[in-house]
Amino acid sequence: MKHEVLYSVAGIATQILVSDENFLVLLDIGDGILRDIVERVKTFPFRRPIHIFITHGHYDHCGGLYSFLGFLRMLGHKHPVCVYSPEGGDEVQAILKSFLSVQKSSLSYPLEDIRLSPGDKVKISAQVEIESYQMQHRGSIIRVGALLPIPSLGYAIYYNKEKWVAYTGDTGYHRNTELLVDNASFAYIEATNEKGESNSYHLTLDEAHKLGRLAKNYRLIHKRYESRLLEHLY
Repeated sequence: MKHEVLYSVAGIATQILVSDENFLVLLDIGDGILRDIVERVKTFPFRRPIHIFITHGHYDHCGGLYSFLGFLRMLGHKHPVCVYSPEGGDEVQAILKSFLSVQKSSLSYPLEDIRLSPGDKVKISAQVEIESYQMQHRGSIIRVGALLPIPSLGYAIYYNKEKWVAYTGDTGYHRNTELLVDNASFAYIEATNEKGESNSYHLTLDEAHKLGRLAKNYRLIHKRYESRLLEHLY
């Protein structure tokens, strides 16, 4: 079983691929997912169930869902595709409703819409289980400010009951982020804000590194300052 970041820049897209011979997992599915998949097409495992775990409904985390489902339909994918998202979030369900309203009659694979609450566990194989953790996030608009909080989850992937990979999604620093990352073999941690930009819905670099030290290994992702466009806008 392996994991890799396909792409991750705050405000653009994030997608992480986890796979083995029995299944494929995508942790978030932002815009550009097909570009990222095609670059890895020789190893992309189509002939197995696909599980898509979405942390929250912002476009940079779920904006590629419609095109990915259509891509699988074009390929004649036959195995189940399960889409998991936070209970109470409307964006993912709106995308699925729109897709099915057009493509349901010619869909080649079973498609499931599964809504998760904090603490829910999903067993995707005999050895692998994924648990959801409550995160803390809200949207914002440049030069307008923060919006209302939204349903948001982080995910921990357990392999043989050991915490193998943890992924925060977008979140501020709080007790649940520590519980999610603690003792993980590897953690993917968002680091949207630079030093001195602390708020309740994104991690700063210092907070992300502090969190990462709770895991055995970690990588900072979803960094805003890796995009020159967003750096200019901010």
